[in-house]
Amino acid sequence: MAKRKQAKKSKGKAKKPAAAKAKAKKKAPPAELAALKAAAKGAQAGLAKAKSEAEALRKKAADIEAKAKDAYRVAVAPYRQACRKAGVNCEFAGARAPNVAPAMRFFVEKVKGGVKVMVKGKPETTEVISLEVLRRSVGKAALAYAEKHVGPRERWGNKQGTISNKLRTVLGAG
Repeated sequence: MAKRKQAKKSKGKAKKPAAAKAKAKKKAPPAELAALKAAAKGAQAGLAKAKSEAEALRKKAADIEAKAKDAYRVAVAPYRQACRKAGVNCEFAGARAPNVAPAMRFFVEKVKGGVKVMVKGKPETTEVISLEVLRRSVGKAALAYAEKHVGPRERWGNKQGTISNKLRTVLGAG
């Protein structure tokens, strides 16, 4: 028993210096904290200065771009008018260019065994897409229909997106 008591006492004594070391590590000298705080404040001031300089540069860049756009508009306007008078297409159409793909509406209706899809105004495009095909992939079914009845995506744009959204709506509603 005497050995056990001695072992316990020695273990207890070993713990106290380790705890004292941990407390010593936690506390940093005040001089060190002041130096670190000063460095952090200096970095914070530098960051604020950099942000304001960046904002000034962005504003300056936007002003330069606006002036260039105005100069472009002034230079292109007479050329466009001359092209119109001559009956020639103007390559500087800018934002007034017509849309690449005209608006197209689709009729989508749930029927027995699938979904009936048609380009409005074109009854020859009527097709029933089976539910099995739609369960596999609505997007692929819409793409196949669009390429078959509307044409390639490069020419008409994302018409299969419109079809797939309508298909999902009809399938979710029923």
